[in-house]
Amino acid sequence: MKLYRNILVVIAMATLLASCSSIKKVTSKLEGKKLEVDPLTLTWTKNLEPSYESGNLPISLSSPLIADGILYAADGRGNFNAYNVENGRLIWTHKIKGQMTSAPIIFENLLIFGDDTGRVYARDLNKGELAYEFDLDGGIDSTPVTSNGRLFIHTRNHKLFSIDVYTGRVIWSYKRSVPYYSTVQRASTPLILDGRLYAGFADGYFVCFSLEEGQVLWERRLSPGQKFVDVDMRPVIFNEKILVGSVDDRTEVIVPKSGVLFKKLNFRTNRAGLEIGNGQNMVFGSVNGELIYIDKQFQEYKRVKLSDEAVSSLAPWKGGVVVTTVGKTAFFIDSNGMIKQEFDLGSAYSAVFGHMSYDDEFLAFISSRYRLYTFR
Repeated sequence: MKLYRNILVVIAMATLLASCSSIKKVTSKLEGKKLEVDPLTLTWTKNLEPSYESGNLPISLSSPLIADGILYAADGRGNFNAYNVENGRLIWTHKIKGQMTSAPIIFENLLIFGDDTGRVYARDLNKGELAYEFDLDGGIDSTPVTSNGRLFIHTRNHKLFSIDVYTGRVIWSYKRSVPYYSTVQRASTPLILDGRLYAGFADGYFVCFSLEEGQVLWERRLSPGQKFVDVDMRPVIFNEKILVGSVDDRTEVIVPKSGVLFKKLNFRTNRAGLEIGNGQNMVFGSVNGELIYIDKQFQEYKRVKLSDEAVSSLAPWKGGVVVTTVGKTAFFIDSNGMIKQEFDLGSAYSAVFGHMSYDDEFLAFISSRYRLYTFR
């Protein structure tokens, strides 16, 4: 039943991400010449798929983490694993209670991750043992963030927690009353800026909190709709403004201190943008398979059509950008917006719903079919 429920959640996500944009604009699909050496060179891959009954296809929503020569990733069999990033050799494994639907993080010597049952784990990387674990009352669908010794987690049941990162003790929590049953059932990763915390919720609101007490300082409704209005995009800062959007409305540029709308952009996205050009520009992936480039005045200056499928994540790589979608193709785009490589994930049912992780030498992601791909 859990796998079946996950499939329904993913279908809803994919439908919303790939829905038609209300913006009509002439676009072009830019094709570039193939490089002598592919920028995405597959180094190794792992099949992390669980056993399952026919007709009940398991779908992964999780993301890996690359850090200090190790790749951390959960499989579909209830294990959290550490691999040598160069060759895929298993270093250690830890049994977890549920399935991972987010990404792990590292804070000082602690590797922190959570699963869809609401259990949070902190492993001491120096000692090679669990420092603590505790249970929250909702699935950990968003990647945790840290600030000043605090761990902040947004759970699937519309709760936000501030936790002592060293002990796992809850300092404050906030519960959002969401009257809608028709939600994407995901949660946004919070943004921390200047002593404030910003997070989106499934009722279409974007909320600013004081970091220390969890007091609501302001809130802004991003969508006027009644169903599937989730704000589960990770907010980003660009030119001293916050950029964030709902799954069913255009991306907004917001003044952080007041929550006042500065500008509304002509595209919809459900994923964080990426700074490019030494921080002078930013690129976003849209829900209808486009890359949209904006400058520091928040003016769009380029739009590139990649796919009919929604863009699911962006990562800087070898002077360009790697783009994954909710379809079975990943793209490498050079600094001029030219498609230089298309990497086929193989299965017609493949997609990428999580985020990529990368360092100076390696890049990795997990497909919806529980395939872990590592490139260099």
